[in-house]
This record gives sequence, C-alpha cells and structure tokens, in this order.
Amino acid sequence: MQRRNFIRHLISLTLIPPFLQPRLAHAAWPSEHFAGGDFASRFEQLFGGQTIIDSPEINITLPDIAENGAVVPITIDSELERIERLYIWVEKNPTPLAAEFELSPEIAVFLTARIKMAESCNVVVIARQGQRLLRNQQWVKVMQGGCGTG
Repeated sequence: MQRRNFIRHLISLTLIPPFLQPRLAHAAWPSEHFAGGDFASRFEQLFGGQTIIDSPEINITLPDIAENGAVVPITIDSELERIERLYIWVEKNPTPLAAEFELSPEIAVFLTARIKMAESCNVVVIARQGQRLLRNQQWVKVMQGGCGTG
C-alpha cells in the first residue's frame, strides 16, 4: 500500500500536466478485499451466500513443493468463455486474498504471476463467469515461508 502511495505522489510531483497523468494509477483500490484476517471470514465476506462450483476447467499450475514461499510461480488458464474476474486466495496467508484480476470477457484466460505464501496450504482460484463462481484449488508445500511468518 505504501508503494502505491509513493508512486501516486511521485507522479503528481512530476511536471506532467494533470490531464496527461495515467488514470489507472488512481483506480479505486478495493482495500476491504485485501484486509488481513482469517481465510474463512474474508472468503465469506466476499462471496457470502453465493454458490461456488468446483471446476477442473480452471487450470492451475503450481509447484507441489515451493522452496521459497516469497516467490511461488502460478499459472492460471482456461478455455471457458467470458471469465470476467479472477481471485487468487492463499488460505494461510495473513492477507488471504493474494490477487484479484478484472479481465475483458472477450479474451482467453492465461495468467502467470508470482505469489507469496506464508506456509503450506491450499491456493484457491475463483473465476467469475457472469453470475457463476467457479473454483479450483491446489495444495502447495512451502519449505520456507515468504510472508515473514516463518
């Protein structure tokens, strides 16, 4: 969060006229989604009452064993159409929601990222397709925690 504020201030201090500054840097940050807490309560807060369908059509590629939890590579892909949003949850992280992506429904999903993991747990991917929520998850054993917790 501090890095984002630093970048905002840095941009505002430059000589670029305000009408030329990138608007995406000022996009709304869903801070309530990325608040700390336990996985169950944060998950319930975001998806409470909605039906979530387990779907093997959301493909997750993660290592079975991650030696360094600070940089765990993840790849998500799917042939499903009209995926509008992806959520990556790490069950035992201090901030369980690791990432949230808003996608154009016209594109095929193929996403690669690096996430931090505090300890061994499931990584849960939720895809929003219209009104449907689809889930897939995979267990990752972490040898050295990457969130400063162990």
